[in-house]
Amino acid sequence: MKKLSDLTLLQREALFKTLRISITYHSNAIEGISLGLKETKTLLETGKTANNKPIHEQLIILGFAEAYDMIIREANDKSKILDSSFIKDLHYLIFSSAQKVSPHLIQKPIGAYRIHEARIGGADIELTPPHKISQEIENLLCLFPSNHLDLEQIAKFHALYERIHPFADGNGRTGRLLIIFQCIQNDFIPPLIENDDREKYLKSLNDYQINNDIKEFASREFASFLEYCQLKSLALIGEE
Repeated sequence: MKKLSDLTLLQREALFKTLRISITYHSNAIEGISLGLKETKTLLETGKTANNKPIHEQLIILGFAEAYDMIIREANDKSKILDSSFIKDLHYLIFSSAQKVSPHLIQKPIGAYRIHEARIGGADIELTPPHKISQEIENLLCLFPSNHLDLEQIAKFHALYERIHPFADGNGRTGRLLIIFQCIQNDFIPPLIENDDREKYLKSLNDYQINNDIKEFASREFASFLEYCQLKSLALIGEE
């Protein structure tokens, strides 16, 4: 698998620019946002809104792209260590504009951990209770320092982060952005997790989160899925 350092500067710039649109579309489509890829591209490149699509969804798209920009900017500093403040800032960027316009449609709080119990519909996974979220996130960040990870560790971090489920909403979106941050810091190609692969993605997560007896196998399988998604990213610039 190619590393980021194997790409020329122009190829890296092209990759990050193209992924800005693709990752923004797919990561939000996975969560049920109704804008298509062309509508997302038009919104991000021209600011033109899509007809007959909810304005709060379009503001979330714009907020997600802004959070992606912060990821790209900050991850290129190899000395920066991922921390909880940065994660909360990402969450705030994604939802802040939408909350101002459509506060009744955005789950609160934003930029802060959830204060109520939560569960994932259709999944038999016990999520972290609110009073333990802060400490569990700190433990996770300590166990997996962002600038010294291999791909399997990045996969483990993501599965554990999603099990903590720190926010009222947006856990998948922030979690997938953190994968990008960690990959860039460790010279990996950021993976493009496409909406068409949603079921594979969720199965990879669930296998790790539920099956204690096969965690090492499941983490390798999830890492293999991320490698598959890295090829999707490289294909965007003709480097697969």
